[in-house]
Amino acid sequence: MMTDRQRIEQLELLIAEFAIKQDEHTAILEEHSAKIERISLQIKRLEEAVKICLKGIQQNSDDIQFLLKKQTEFEEKLNELNSKIDGLGLRIDKIEQRMDKLEQRMDKLEQRMDKLEQRMDKLEQRMENVETKLDVIINILQNRN
Repeated sequence: MMTDRQRIEQLELLIAEFAIKQDEHTAILEEHSAKIERISLQIKRLEEAVKICLKGIQQNSDDIQFLLKKQTEFEEKLNELNSKIDGLGLRIDKIEQRMDKLEQRMDKLEQRMDKLEQRMDKLEQRMENVETKLDVIINILQNRN
């Protein structure tokens, strides 16, 4: 049979272990938050690059309209611009592919975050269970005194 002191020492050990686990989970959350911040920054950079490309495409479109009005004077230049537009189309395709990949990555990240939230919910539930058990133990100990 354990003495009250032994029980308290055992509870103190459990509480210390729980605190260590909680610190570990907090560190993991901070690590995930940092990763999310880095990904968010990369997404912002990609968005800026897409905006720049779209502005370039719009400018080229305006140039093409101007050249079409003066077709007889600029036939050779128009052909050159058409080939440049084809190159831009390939770039847009590549950007769209990259955006698709980025969306897939974001979906995976969202799934991971959902799993992480589920784990955190389970951890919170476990913490509540431990707190409840500790409250019961404390009540038992207080009632015995």
